[in-house]
Amino acid sequence: MKTARMLLSFVLMFCFMTPAYAEAPVKEKSPVNLEHLDFLNEDVTIDGKDMLITHIYSEYPVYKWVDASGEGIACVDDVARAAVVYLNDYEQNKNAQSLKSAKKALNFVMHMQADDGEFYNFVNKDLSINTDGPTSKKSFDWWAARAMWSLGQGYGVFKDVDSAYAKELKDSFLLANKALQNKVNEPYGEYKNVHGYKIPAWIGGFDAMSNALLGLAEFYEVEPRADVKDSMKKVGRGLDEFQYGSYTQYPYGAHMDWEGSPTLWHAYGSGQTYALAKAGMVLGEKKWIASAKQEADQFFTHLLVTGMIKEMAPTMAKDEQIAYGVNMLTQGFAAVYHATKDPKYAKYAGLTASWFTGNNDAGAVMYDPATGRGYDGLNGVTGKVNWNSGAESTIEALMAIQTVNEIPLAAKLLDAKTVDRHTAVVEEAESFESVLGKPEIVTPESPWTGDASYSAKLMKLDNQDVVSKKISVDKAGVFLLSSALVREAGHAGKLGAKIDGRTVSAASVKPSPDSDFLTLVNFDTPFYVSKGVHELSVPFKGHELLLDNLVIRPAVESAVFKSEGKTFKLERNLLKGSNKLK
Repeated sequence: MKTARMLLSFVLMFCFMTPAYAEAPVKEKSPVNLEHLDFLNEDVTIDGKDMLITHIYSEYPVYKWVDASGEGIACVDDVARAAVVYLNDYEQNKNAQSLKSAKKALNFVMHMQADDGEFYNFVNKDLSINTDGPTSKKSFDWWAARAMWSLGQGYGVFKDVDSAYAKELKDSFLLANKALQNKVNEPYGEYKNVHGYKIPAWIGGFDAMSNALLGLAEFYEVEPRADVKDSMKKVGRGLDEFQYGSYTQYPYGAHMDWEGSPTLWHAYGSGQTYALAKAGMVLGEKKWIASAKQEADQFFTHLLVTGMIKEMAPTMAKDEQIAYGVNMLTQGFAAVYHATKDPKYAKYAGLTASWFTGNNDAGAVMYDPATGRGYDGLNGVTGKVNWNSGAESTIEALMAIQTVNEIPLAAKLLDAKTVDRHTAVVEEAESFESVLGKPEIVTPESPWTGDASYSAKLMKLDNQDVVSKKISVDKAGVFLLSSALVREAGHAGKLGAKIDGRTVSAASVKPSPDSDFLTLVNFDTPFYVSKGVHELSVPFKGHELLLDNLVIRPAVESAVFKSEGKTFKLERNLLKGSNKLK
């Protein structure tokens, strides 16, 4: 899994936001322009059947097709999502051409299905199936889950317009459901323990399986079958249970993504809130809707205040921001809005999607309605933009705009801009100075620990060591303190916190229940700090400790936005566990 994650990170390297008031005029919708997606597609005939493939990359400045070296020219991962975009367009606009494109895309998806219901992913230049590539071999992985999503939604659409073709989609979907059952049934109800966290063992890749749940919900909505419901119950339960934290406790109500880590969350593909809210509505599972609402309230709104990130593991990283991650948050908020009818979630969806119109760390428009291009990403630290426009970025951008345009409250905020933020500040441990003892700055061999990521260098503290740093506070108030550090097996300790020599809080560092692991530990007491420059001192008692950073977080964090000439604020009170748009 470590290797797969590193490969995915390499690919990603290549390749937010309260509302306008009710009396504001309705803003013209941002056009959903399918031109670039249509360009990325190629009509092909395989085994006598008309199909559509979507070329994977398209590079600045000429935007011609570019193949995925060593993998193939097109994949189920992209074609299945393209089918969803075309199905959405048909449902929203009754565009006959989009229905035709969806059918050809779904033909390709079904062509890539094996007799046992699993799927291959890539086709080679000669349109033969790549059967042995690491991201293509037959399995029930990402591409199979996405295939289920497109087939489930496709069945719901074609059932009313082409019953014979709908039967083909149904047969393929139910065969895929058998493969899904084969994956989850044997380990269903079993758990594995990682660093003291109880993780459902029947779900492999929680982010990926959210796509399968979406497909199951789409199918069940038009044809409620016992076998489909059974799959929904099992997958939904797994996604629901792999969620931890609160407003103040890491990971802040997030649904985690990989069964190997209770610490790592990444934006791309994290559709659990989207899927749980959708499936919760279809089955009447209030617990799933509550789970989706929890992540939306506690974590997603935090990202509206901080701005978009790539991942947190446990420190938030803002470097590789991509459309795929932004769309998942947009879809999550929108689905919670549909499930709860609470208008604030519609507004959150619009604010999230404003990333595409330039409300991001680079100030760059990441979806061009004139061409239909969705751009491949930006670095929130350097402000650099990847102006390539591949299939995934274009598709995910189109999905987000399609969703927002269907919700007037969201569409009004699509062009919002963030004008101020009051949120957490990360102080890297190596930037602190030694006050007592012999603290040592350590450079890890790799930022990736195997299940988490160091944010930078580490400070190695021993018993009675003290480090300190001057910090600047731009607004007086109550603050919370936490620390990214390594919990070691068999060793405990205690970190203190002093502001200008005054003891304000402390954190107990408990031993790890298994192997050493990097996590975020809270200090126990909130404390008041006045505006200005202060000295933060951190004494340590106990056995050797590796300290990554300290996070100073206002108890009431906020972001100010501007839209339609009006200024408004999203305020989050972490101690009360509440959010306000005002």
